[in-house]
Amino acid sequence: YWNIENIGGDGRGFAGGFGRGNLPQRSDAQLADIAALITGTLGSDIVAFQEASITRINDDGDSRNRALDIVVDELGSGWQYWLPEVDNIPGGHDNLFTGYMWNSNRVRAVRLFEMDVPNLSLGGDRLFARKPTVAYFEALRNGQGTNDFVIVNMHMKSGQGFDENHLIAMTMTEFRLTRELRRERVKESDRIILGDFNDNPFARTSSGRQKFSPALYEHMAFKGYVDFVNAATEFTRMNRNLNSIIDHILVNRSAKRHIPQDHAEKFTPGNSSTFAEWRRTFSDHFPLSFEIMVETSDDDVDF
Repeated sequence: YWNIENIGGDGRGFAGGFGRGNLPQRSDAQLADIAALITGTLGSDIVAFQEASITRINDDGDSRNRALDIVVDELGSGWQYWLPEVDNIPGGHDNLFTGYMWNSNRVRAVRLFEMDVPNLSLGGDRLFARKPTVAYFEALRNGQGTNDFVIVNMHMKSGQGFDENHLIAMTMTEFRLTRELRRERVKESDRIILGDFNDNPFARTSSGRQKFSPALYEHMAFKGYVDFVNAATEFTRMNRNLNSIIDHILVNRSAKRHIPQDHAEKFTPGNSSTFAEWRRTFSDHFPLSFEIMVETSDDDVDF
């Protein structure tokens, strides 16, 4: 999983404490470096990403992003990406979406869709910065399908103080997921909900008290999910104090049977002195990775 920070849009925003001025969009060479990171350093076969703009719509209705076109070309044969379909390219900050890149030599994308969740407002702000997207993947062994799993990619309202907003967004997403999968003719028990929650249950006040509500994570634990991001992760995003843990990976019991670890691996480029340079090419968020075992066969009924 990776919030790739406004790839393909008009600009990337203020660099803050890790760079100067507004950051431009990446050059073709920088996009090639992103591809090299994915396959060479991370060794990923699936990337659930966030903050990608739609730059054109193909005649068949597929949403395309010029920068991602370059990235998947660099990734090589078999790599594809998906963004939600739109009738018209939105403007401004609305033109940022969650999506997926994957190596079709290793996994098959069976279903890809945007969830039909009502984007209600709480306290004057929307529940979702953008609607969650769902990917139903099947792992491949020697070209044959084996076990499969569902990934839900979320980007919640910006601002860690909107913890009640985030709780309701997650509750609504998890509650409606089975119905949404049934609508797409998918019956799958292995489920992973991840993304930029803009929510930090580990933040503390100066007196040591918990700063934000942990209700979202307690509710999801009750539902059988474990968070692969914890206090030991320290930070997932560049902020001045390097204490922002706002990216999360929630894995349910069924999916956990195929995952040999209980936490995500975070990639960081050395120490903080290199962060400003790294951000110019990559992102203000750090990639989080975990492994899903490829089994000899599927162990549940899908359709």
